[in-house]
Amino acid sequence: MTKFKVTSSELNLRSTPEINSNNILTVLSKGQFLTRIGNEPDTERFWNLRTEDGIEGFASKSFLEALKIEEKVLWVVNYPTSGTPFGLDWFVERAVFIGATAVAIRTDNDLEAAIAAFHPLGIKVYGWRWPSAERVRALEEANKVVNLYARGLDGYYVDPEGKKGKHYDWDRLNLAPIADEFCKIITTAAPNKPFGTTSHFRGKKVHSELPWETFFQYSTLLLPQAYWKSADGLIFGGDPKKNYDISLDEWSAIGASKDKIVPMAGELAFSTVKNINDYVEEAINQGKTDLHFYTATKNVTDAVWNAVKQIG
Repeated sequence: MTKFKVTSSELNLRSTPEINSNNILTVLSKGQFLTRIGNEPDTERFWNLRTEDGIEGFASKSFLEALKIEEKVLWVVNYPTSGTPFGLDWFVERAVFIGATAVAIRTDNDLEAAIAAFHPLGIKVYGWRWPSAERVRALEEANKVVNLYARGLDGYYVDPEGKKGKHYDWDRLNLAPIADEFCKIITTAAPNKPFGTTSHFRGKKVHSELPWETFFQYSTLLLPQAYWKSADGLIFGGDPKKNYDISLDEWSAIGASKDKIVPMAGELAFSTVKNINDYVEEAINQGKTDLHFYTATKNVTDAVWNAVKQIG
C-alpha cells in the first residue's frame, strides 16, 4: 500500500470508479492523505483508496501525488577518534552514503568545520545539545548557537531531559523562565530557521516537571525520541511502530500540534534492518515526510547503513 496526497483544491471520493453526481462519498481537501488499497493498473483513471478516517472509495489518480521523503537527517554525538579532522571525514562519508539531506551535530563538536564540509555538498547542518538547566550555562549555549548562525548553521534542536542531581536536569519545577529566555535568544536571532525540541517519547509520563509547554511554544519541529533499543536493552517493548504511535499520542497530550511531531529512530547501533523498515513504514502511514536517525557510530552494521540508504 502506498500513501498519496491530494494536489487539487478539492477531490471527490466516489463509491464507484466513475463520474456520477450520486456516488460522491466525501470531498477531499488539498494535502489530505490517502492510502491506495486497490491493485488497478496505473493506466486506470480511478484508483481504490482509503482516507485517514477509514472511508474507502475511488478518486481520480490525476489529482494525487505519491508521498515522498523530503528530509533525511543523520544525528551524531561525537565523531570517532580515527580520521581527520577528528573523524569529521568519516561522518561526512556516512551522511553522503545514506543520502542525508541534513545532519544534526552536538554543539561540543567543531560545527564551523562541519558547516564548511557539508554545505558544498548541499547538506544542511543543525546543532543540538542537552543544555544545562542552570541559567548562566544555558544562556552560554544559547549565545553559542547565535554565533554559529552567523557562520551558517541551518537550525538548532534543544534536548531537555531529566537527570536527578545534575546541572542539566530539566525535570524540575520553576525552570520555565530559564527555558523561555534560552529559546527566545535563539529564535529571535534566526526566526526563519528551524528550532526543534527533542526529549523522551513518553513525555510527561517520564519527565513530569519538565517545562514542555515553554519549549513547545518556540518550536517549529518536535522530535520525540521514539527509540526501541539502546545499550540498556529494549525500550518499552522494542517495537518501532508502537513507540512511534505512542510518541504522537503522548506529545499531543502535552499540547503539541500533531503536524509538528516527527518521531526519531534509534538507536542505530542496536537496530536491525526490520527495525528501520518498520520505522519508515509507520512514518509513511502517518503521512510524515521527515526522518531522523540517531545516531552515527562505528558500531552500526553495514546492513543497517544500507537499509537507511535505501529510503527515499
